[in-house]
Amino acid sequence: MNRSRSFVVDRDGWDDAEIVEACRLVLEVLQEAATGYETDIPIDDADWPVEVVAAAEVLRGVARRVGRVEKGGYAQTGVVRVGPASAEGLDASWAAFVTFAPFAYDAGVWGDAGELVSLADEGQSIAVRLDEDQAEAVGRVIGAARLVPVKEWRAVRRQRRKERRGSGGGGGLADVGG
Repeated sequence: MNRSRSFVVDRDGWDDAEIVEACRLVLEVLQEAATGYETDIPIDDADWPVEVVAAAEVLRGVARRVGRVEKGGYAQTGVVRVGPASAEGLDASWAAFVTFAPFAYDAGVWGDAGELVSLADEGQSIAVRLDEDQAEAVGRVIGAARLVPVKEWRAVRRQRRKERRGSGGGGGLADVGG
């Protein structure tokens, strides 16, 4: 049996664009295993790229149908089942979710065995629960060293910070083959 394990994505040294890219890469790798997702849609979109604003509107439409939208515009989709792929290859609401999730305060993805991905605070926290095959696939797109088992997270983070201070920086997503 291919057991799953919990990991934290170590984002130290990444800028905002690299965090967004990593969140989207993780979601794209896991799309086949996804059976549902949820996200909130904050109202503060002044700094969002145009494609993120468009994705937020798609998700607000989902929230109006199956979630909730507050008077001020803040919305929550509730848990949405991932539908069958369209001719373009992705369910439209899933595609909007992948585009938008790195900008959410809270976003999650579920599979048959439970929660797969938890994103918090605009991608500042990325936690995943993966089987061996999924962990290998995610590691290939973000760098295997960035996928740290939860039990090792604190020690690895301390060590990386110490090394970075000694070397003067680095550690971006481009440095790990992303």
